[in-house]
Amino acid sequence: MTAKLKPVALLSSAVLLFGCGGGGAGGGFDTAAYQQAVDAALAKEAEARVLAVDRPCDTILQCGVVSFTDPKDQCAIPVYQPYSLVTVTAAAAKVASDQQLALAAHARELSPQPLVACPAYASLPPVLACVTTRCITGTGTPL
Repeated sequence: MTAKLKPVALLSSAVLLFGCGGGGAGGGFDTAAYQQAVDAALAKEAEARVLAVDRPCDTILQCGVVSFTDPKDQCAIPVYQPYSLVTVTAAAAKVASDQQLALAAHARELSPQPLVACPAYASLPPVLACVTTRCITGTGTPL
């Protein structure tokens, strides 16, 4: 009896993995809405990157990271950028980064690509350092 259920289970899995993705709940794909979502996420990333400046710092406690994800990649891995927490734009950089993450997630929801099972991974923020008044990764290289 289990041998007869396996093809059904495989078919069900395929329907779940490949039949659910893209185009939203209505089943149709809205190219304009998807492109607007991607463009909004990319614009917000550019804004956050400009606001997240890596100078000045005197100690590691004055450094932080903002993160971004690719709005077109279903299995996007976060990208990090170090920045100084003592600049006048630090709070705005963090807000813009958080908004970019939300906009990128929304764009991926609207994507025409089918949902796929992404590999499991743990992405930890990089170790930071303050070297010559600049926030950098602990390896000595800016992100």
